[in-house]
Amino acid sequence: MPPADDRPAPIDPSPPARPAARPPWSQAWERALNGPGGFFTAEAGPAAHFRTAVHAAPDLLAGALLQLARDHGRTRVLDLGAGRGELLTAMAEPGGTGPALHGADVVPRPAALPESVGWSAGLAAVPDEAFDDALVVAWELLDDVPCPVLEVDDDGVTRVVHVDPATGRESLGAPPDPDDAAWCAAWWPLDAAEPGDRAEVGRPRDVLWASIAARAAATRHGATLLAVDYHHLRTDRPPTGTLTGYRAGRAVPPVPDGRSDVTAHVALDAVAAAGEAAGATATRLIDQRTALRELGLGQPGVGQPGLGEPAPLPTGGAELLRALAHRSAVAELLDPGALGGFGWLLQHVPGTGARRP
Repeated sequence: MPPADDRPAPIDPSPPARPAARPPWSQAWERALNGPGGFFTAEAGPAAHFRTAVHAAPDLLAGALLQLARDHGRTRVLDLGAGRGELLTAMAEPGGTGPALHGADVVPRPAALPESVGWSAGLAAVPDEAFDDALVVAWELLDDVPCPVLEVDDDGVTRVVHVDPATGRESLGAPPDPDDAAWCAAWWPLDAAEPGDRAEVGRPRDVLWASIAARAAATRHGATLLAVDYHHLRTDRPPTGTLTGYRAGRAVPPVPDGRSDVTAHVALDAVAAAGEAAGATATRLIDQRTALRELGLGQPGVGQPGLGEPAPLPTGGAELLRALAHRSAVAELLDPGALGGFGWLLQHVPGTGARRP
């Protein structure tokens, strides 16, 4: 999700009197999203608070991803961070003629999910066979993986940012641990930063992605991995970070109280390197507009049903309204200043048996 205009609550210049009351951002963030009564485990689900590409046009994205699976010769689709199964429901083809579908999220199986779609409550519960010969989709998954937040203090020292879960008020703690400091040195250097500059340490996202690649590499046929998210690269890291909150359809200051989403953009170049270190090859990092147009979205008469732009428009009636709604959804998905600016990270993971180029 895009960053909010509001900055987090002002930094308290003194260390927290009770460190337990102000944990590091990564800990508070994890509890707020995935703990008991957390944002993602609440009954309403994230769709009640923000509208992603999956919610905006699930049928169009389903058609594009099914085409991508076919292009790579994959017989399965595994959706990680599948929400309430919106995308999988749109991908389910009558009679089970399409690829095998499986989803995973931190909640039990959604009641409305078609019977043909498999489901796991948590990544660890996903069976190994769901990775084999699959297009593995992580659509806006990594931006919700909690990560340490660092800030440069007035003396030029980089410190861990702590936060009060109830109010969002922040304070600075100790310097980061060696692993987080090493990640920053490689991917988000702060040695020349100004006081107040921040970094969001993407190491937990890298670790998760590497574990996904490793599971795919352990299967016979391997997999094709796709991560889609708001992102930045080493050449354009935002100096004050991207940490933000979402509640009831609007961006709000990030407060890890479980009542709103907390998110930060993804260092997709670091994620790509982590995937390669775990065995992934053929890395490609492009924007969503380019990716979807290559798959036929918005191209007259190109691609699978539901992808190509209708041309010419009907002259009136319900068909015209449907065609205009279709064009509006396509335009939203391809808008380079909004959803079309998502980063698409595509990687191939060879398996233990037949290896594909």
